[in-house]
Amino acid sequence: MNQRTKRETAYETSRLRVYKSKDGKFAIDGVISKERIRRQFRLLEEAKAECHRLEEGASDERVLRTTLSRMQLNEAEEAFKQLPCELTLLDAVHAFLSNYQPKKNRITEIILEYLKTKEHRSLATYRDAKNKLLRLSAWKEDLTIQRFVESDATAFLDSVPQGSYNHFLRHCRGLFGWAVRKQYAKVNPFANICAKQAEHRDVGILSVEEAKALLEAAKALYGGELLAYVAITLFAGLRPDSEMRKLSWDAINLEDAEIRVTHGKTRIPRTVEMPENLVGWLKICDRSRAIYPKNFRRKWAAVRNRAGFKGGVAITPKQRDSEAGLKPWVKDYARHSAISYRVRQTGDIFRTATWAGNSPGIIRRHYLGLVSSKEAVDFWSIST
Repeated sequence: MNQRTKRETAYETSRLRVYKSKDGKFAIDGVISKERIRRQFRLLEEAKAECHRLEEGASDERVLRTTLSRMQLNEAEEAFKQLPCELTLLDAVHAFLSNYQPKKNRITEIILEYLKTKEHRSLATYRDAKNKLLRLSAWKEDLTIQRFVESDATAFLDSVPQGSYNHFLRHCRGLFGWAVRKQYAKVNPFANICAKQAEHRDVGILSVEEAKALLEAAKALYGGELLAYVAITLFAGLRPDSEMRKLSWDAINLEDAEIRVTHGKTRIPRTVEMPENLVGWLKICDRSRAIYPKNFRRKWAAVRNRAGFKGGVAITPKQRDSEAGLKPWVKDYARHSAISYRVRQTGDIFRTATWAGNSPGIIRRHYLGLVSSKEAVDFWSIST
């Protein structure tokens, strides 16, 4: 092996090389203006200074002072050869950087980072966001977030179950909105896509007799453990999962007949006025027990069965036979009933909307005219 290759190269310019010789000095080696240069210096800085002096004074115009290594200079020369004559190397670099995305900006990595910002939300909300967005990740794993355009967004939404279209749109719009704020993406490709108008569905409400049967079933089973839950959803209209799941007795003021709702779908706190009959039902409840107890879904299914409704949980074929002839349970049955009877009682859309945590438009569209005045009087007279 050539002895020179063993020596450590300390510095290199376009034409001269500085290395440390065996005797500890710094040697210059190279060719300037066809003249072979070989000199030694005690200090590295002295050798560097001499290199620059020799290059700047050279008659060969191609010899220029530079901080690039020989390899970098060769790459730059090759790049210039491949560029169209109207472009500079700097133009090419700017064009490349405007489209370049590091590997971490692949959609999968961005989604995982975004989901960390949702960990403080309810478990159901977090799981929903995770399921929807990981489906987006699997749809095009190798696509970077900046190359995801509106046509991709439309194509993805066309691939999801149509009943979940608006849910996917909401989560994807939130993801890309966050990515824009974090400067991971320049635009939100979901921003201009409109949600689909949901088909009008009749709101299911309980009759006065069905409401009574539900209360009696809750009172009779499990030592009345679910009585507070049933009474509050029926007569205060709280959302049966997002609001009731975190409701505690500390938020219920029986003296002032108020419920303070701080957790829920809208994340806007509100105070719900309790009717007189609800106060009476809550006074006979055991306040030492949780309003939303453990094994809630199993117990809630049993209460509904006893009241004449299907349980709505995973059951065995034998249990399914026992539910034959029972009435299906409509989601949010109790809440829809409370709002319908409330707006009929008060005759005020706006007060009812504030009470229920909804908009006046929702009340007007879904809850007007579902019950008669007599039915409303009977409903709010259901007492212990």
